[in-house]
Amino acid sequence: MSVAGPAARATLGVALSVSLVCVTALPAAARPVGHVTQYANGISPDAGIAKLVAMPGNDVWFAQFFGDRVARITATGTVTQFSRGISAGSGPRGVAAGPDGNVWFTQVNTDQIGRITPAGRVTEYSRGISAGAAPQFITAGPDGNLWFTEPGVDGIARITPEGRVREFTAGITSAPEFITAGPDGNLWFTEPGSDSIGRITPTGKVREFTRGITAGSAPWDITSGPDGNLWFTEVSGDRIGRITTVGKVREFAAGIPAGAQPLGIAAGADGGVWFTEPGIDQVARISRDGAVRQFSRGIPMGSGPHDITPGPGGDMWFGELDSNRIARIGTGANPLPHQPRTISTTVTRTSVSVRVRLPSRGLTSAYATSRVPGYYGRSMVCTTGLMVSRSRAATLECELTRATRALVRHRSLRVRLRMTFTPTGGTPGVNLRTVALPQRGAHALG
Repeated sequence: MSVAGPAARATLGVALSVSLVCVTALPAAARPVGHVTQYANGISPDAGIAKLVAMPGNDVWFAQFFGDRVARITATGTVTQFSRGISAGSGPRGVAAGPDGNVWFTQVNTDQIGRITPAGRVTEYSRGISAGAAPQFITAGPDGNLWFTEPGVDGIARITPEGRVREFTAGITSAPEFITAGPDGNLWFTEPGSDSIGRITPTGKVREFTRGITAGSAPWDITSGPDGNLWFTEVSGDRIGRITTVGKVREFAAGIPAGAQPLGIAAGADGGVWFTEPGIDQVARISRDGAVRQFSRGIPMGSGPHDITPGPGGDMWFGELDSNRIARIGTGANPLPHQPRTISTTVTRTSVSVRVRLPSRGLTSAYATSRVPGYYGRSMVCTTGLMVSRSRAATLECELTRATRALVRHRSLRVRLRMTFTPTGGTPGVNLRTVALPQRGAHALG
């Protein structure tokens, strides 16, 4: 498969001329379904817009594959591009929101994973990543780590917020592309070359599913849906697929024109699943029962809608690969509640136990850091995550790192705990709290 993806036209490697006009945003109330706003100001003509992700604070971040940049766009369309610290020719492609509040991204051409802070400070990681792995796409995992695909070595890898990498290849028979956290607490990924969907547990156990997927359909992007299933695009089959967490597949073709090339896919705040169609320059919505509605008004011909993600205002935000623009389309829904409410924290010998109230289905994480004398910046104390299927109170056990357990034998620590919740179809919300880790003593820790 081409690194630029099936949406690429023959002209993708050429800097395209676009009109740099930013349309004024509508008021904060829910936008009408299908209302499109285009943003071009501040985006370089050589960008090559790839994956998008919403971050806390009402911003959307996106990778620029050709421009070797990562960029941020605000809810009103102001773009800031970052290139300092990103290796030349590295090809940033996938992006994900980390539990640490930073954006993590893949660097396809240099076998690296990058991390960029909200202020634009970049750190690159290569240790533990196989030569030729070609990291493609990345997602926040249900364990408080980041997971990414390595199609160059038929692998899936995990990177901790500290930058430690572990690769998994056992059981993976074809090059994986897209990856997402599933509603069952596992990671799900696509294998377009073998028309398969794969599942990997946080411990690395893999199972692949092919039954029910049409031969030659090339499953591409995948997302958790509002119904507790996984939804995926079939870029060569002009279909949308749905797979349950036990592997039962159903495909939907009605309402999708021939040559549409469904590509990016994501759940929306309205309870539907939205996807891009670069082959016909449209965006579409599919309901839980498979009814498809197409949208073309406001999307220029030849723009190549590519990736799509839920963003500010309850809208879906998408990148236009061929015209180097970011656009948003109204879902008719208001933003989903996303604020986690910490009920209590309990410090044990080996963990910080957090009781939190969550407003809906989605992914939550707990990430803690502390300043340690003699070290620059903050050190990770613990990280963990959890998928929830409904509004409820949940308990997260954030296991202390080995270094932290050793440290509190000799001194107490003041810890900053960051709780993040991303509802399925929504944007992340954050709750911050300070926790004290008392000195335990050599014998108290066991």
